Amino acid sequence: MSSEKKNHFPPTLCTWIEGRLDDGTIGRDAINRHVMESYELPLRIYYMGTNWRTLGEPEDIINGFMADRLERPNFFTQWKSSGKRLRHWLINALHFYLKEQWRRDRRHDAISIDRGATEDTDHSAFEPSMTDRDVDRAWAKSLVASAIRDAQQSCVADGYDDHWRLFLRHHLDGINYRQCADEFGVDAKRCAVMVRTAATRFRTAIQARLLQDGVPEDELPDEVVGLQEALK
Repeated sequence: MSSEKKNHFPPTLCTWIEGRLDDGTIGRDAINRHVMESYELPLRIYYMGTNWRTLGEPEDIINGFMADRLERPNFFTQWKSSGKRLRHWLINALHFYLKEQWRRDRRHDAISIDRGATEDTDHSAFEPSMTDRDVDRAWAKSLVASAIRDAQQSCVADGYDDHWRLFLRHHLDGINYRQCADEFGVDAKRCAVMVRTAATRFRTAIQARLLQDGVPEDELPDEVVGLQEALK
């Protein structure tokens, strides 16, 4: 039963990255695109919540961070060994990257240094102002948006276009089964089955994204609860 369940999920991010790294530049580009798609928003929010936000435009800073860290051969090996969720690993790495950029600017742009400032300047002034919950909420929103795209693509690929539209009408627009059935020209019982089919695709997409963040499969139920809490 367990092995059958696992077949519904794509490889974990660690396994996927290991495979893509063997593809050279093309593989590296694929890794960068995936991580940027999933984690750009929470990283940007983290950056904008620090006093380092004056270092540059969010897009430039995050792109620079990704180019610097993701190109390091051992970056994801270290993540795997850390046991951290990938979002927390990336946030931590970004924190150090911003400190590096700030120190670089201090060394190379004396004009930007306030009179009387020293290398012992208190770094506490540059700590982020948002909480971990704020970051997790941003990540949760990004994850749900990605899972919606994944589930929609899955439904469309299998010819379940109406299933997905019914799912959105029922769960997003709050239309009951009877109204949905009338709108799509199917009976109410068939409508409920179609909605559940799309809902299953959406849950699978959510679980797949959580697995990619480094969540062990046996912890998925608790993580889904945490995801719901973060979105409140």
